[in-house]
Amino acid sequence: MSIKTKMMKRKATNMAKSAVKEGEKAVKKAVKAAKPVIRDMKKKAAATAKDLQKKAAPKIKKAKKAAAEFADDAMDKGREALKDGLNASAKKLKKAARSL
Repeated sequence: MSIKTKMMKRKATNMAKSAVKEGEKAVKKAVKAAKPVIRDMKKKAAATAKDLQKKAAPKIKKAKKAAAEFADDAMDKGREALKDGLNASAKKLKKAARSL
């Protein structure tokens, strides 16, 4: 290899290294500049989430109450059906006993 080629390679390598360093510096600056923006966005998101939670709380309460009432009604109906079934079978048993 000639001296001229070696010098060109060295210069190209140095230029590439300096370009990489400049790129790294730019990325660091961008990250540093973005940190407060990201922090503010996180705070806003947290505040919005809390606000939504507060707004949704009464609706959730109502839904839970309605679900509990529905479950109570279902249990009552289930009990009634069980009672009716037991009474009917008891009547059939009495009838069967009389016929013996």
